[in-house]
Amino acid sequence: MKPFCYSTSKMANYLGVSKDFLLKNKNRLFKKGIHYYEPYGIKKTLWNVTQMEKWITGREENPFKEILNEL
Repeated sequence: MKPFCYSTSKMANYLGVSKDFLLKNKNRLFKKGIHYYEPYGIKKTLWNVTQMEKWITGREENPFKEILNEL
C-alpha cells in the first residue's frame, strides 16, 4: 500500500523533479487541498501522492472541463 503523503524532498525524488520546482509552483500548477497540504502546526508541505501521480501522467481531471465542453 502506498503512502498518502510525501514530504517535499521525497515527492521531488519520486517524480524526478527538483524541490524548488515543487515549491515555486505551489498555487500555480499545484493547488492547496488537492495536490498539497500545509497542516496547522507543521512547518512543512505534505504532497498528496495520488494527485501528484495523476498530474505527472496527465490523468488529472479538470473540474471546468464539463462546463467548457457545454459552451
